[in-house]
Amino acid sequence: MLRAYLKLLSQRLATQFDAATSRIDHQHIIKELTSHTELSGSYLLMLASSCLVALLGLLTNSVAVVIGAMLISPLMGPIFTVGLAFTLGDLRLARKVLRIIVISILLSILIAACFTILSPLKAPTAEILSRTRPNLYDLLIAGIAGAAGAYALCAKKNYLFVTTGVAVATAVIPPLSVVGYGVGTGQFTLAVGGFLLFFTNLVAIVISSDLVFHLFRFRATMVEGAEYPIRRRYLILGIVLALVSIPLVITLVTDLRKARLGKRIEQVLKRHLDSRDHSRMTTYLFQKGPEGLAVSASVNTVSYLEASKTKQIENDLASELKTPVQLDLEEIIVRSGRVDMPVQSRLMVPAPPPAPEKLAALRAKAIRRLDEGCLDLLPYFAPFPMRGVEVTFSNQYENITVRIVLGRDYPATEQEMHWARVALSKNLGEPVVVDITTVPFLPPLALGQDGVPTEASWKALSVLAQINKDWPGKRFVIVAPQKHGAEAIRRYLESELGLPSSSIVERRERSSEARVMVLSE
Repeated sequence: MLRAYLKLLSQRLATQFDAATSRIDHQHIIKELTSHTELSGSYLLMLASSCLVALLGLLTNSVAVVIGAMLISPLMGPIFTVGLAFTLGDLRLARKVLRIIVISILLSILIAACFTILSPLKAPTAEILSRTRPNLYDLLIAGIAGAAGAYALCAKKNYLFVTTGVAVATAVIPPLSVVGYGVGTGQFTLAVGGFLLFFTNLVAIVISSDLVFHLFRFRATMVEGAEYPIRRRYLILGIVLALVSIPLVITLVTDLRKARLGKRIEQVLKRHLDSRDHSRMTTYLFQKGPEGLAVSASVNTVSYLEASKTKQIENDLASELKTPVQLDLEEIIVRSGRVDMPVQSRLMVPAPPPAPEKLAALRAKAIRRLDEGCLDLLPYFAPFPMRGVEVTFSNQYENITVRIVLGRDYPATEQEMHWARVALSKNLGEPVVVDITTVPFLPPLALGQDGVPTEASWKALSVLAQINKDWPGKRFVIVAPQKHGAEAIRRYLESELGLPSSSIVERRERSSEARVMVLSE
């Protein structure tokens, strides 16, 4: 019964497929694809433009710009033509198109490498790093997208939109720009990873389009001089596919093992460090070494953990992972009692208006209590200081408004407002209205005539090193009117202050001033 049903289904599909094949103008498609076999001036111009646009998008970490480069790339035409040449067994056409692809590869790498050498932006971005470790899924994506593009080309259904999607999904130009970037910066590991991704996409598109063309009855008899045996053609493609799949499978297996290992480490750490009203793990990292596994974790806690507790976590990790583990635990005290308010953060309370002695005494008492409450708030807002506090009394004692000026580059949250209101109301014993405003954490940097900050400005930035040490995870945004000024600030933050490059972002603004902002994670 099942065999009969499958046979009937197969016959119906074959009938529909034959009907679809009969509507295809094979000669027109062959003529259209073989037109992509000339290195014209417009082709080279579009290739250079797409390569530069892709590189700029990668260096500025802009996804939209990288996608734009994929859309204007002319490489998809020759790649589909290679797939057709293998289907037809036309060795002359295959050699001609492969020559164009090789020249396109070398030209793209050369342009990207030269521009990278001249560019002031050389730090590897997330967009660059994401194209240096391809795995088996990238091969599957390119294969499915290539088959969809070949089908749309044959059936002439939504061909423009489908090929646009294929260009975005497979992305042959950005990996070549990554190769040029790696060559230009001397990071040849990145260059090899980028080329492996490009070659993966190329092989997958050629093989999948070859299969689609074969299914749609493209045969060697449709062209002259096509005598290359079909078995040898598919043997070549099979060998190439097997060779390119080996590193992709290795990368995929490595990534899966690393993800599973990270999950097991996270479970052990959270089991020991996540304790209600006491501590919470925030981040963790791990790295394999010759002597075992090195694990570093950061935890917010109200009191330091005992050495025996840390040793117990380390032993549990070693027992769970079956390997020696060295644990580096960073403990951040989130509430540590009172600290003295810095000089710049002392209360700035206007002198009370003339009033009866009893009212003045009540107000002075309220101010003292509010002063103590503000001292309690300092650890909560750390590392950002209070630049000032103003207290406003109305005719009725219970209506007190406290305005806190916080030296921070992002506004206070509703939760922070609520916590400050609760803390101050508790100290005063009466309801309090709290209003928190923010001013820049650091003053603007003075620029010299060369557009680079002065010596005094460099010294003002030294506080960022302590913030990065005591409160990891902060982001530092450089706002500068000139590129070389921003680059000089970035170099100082990375080399002199030891800030990680991944936490530093540059932003251009039309202003005569430069500044550095500190933002949350």
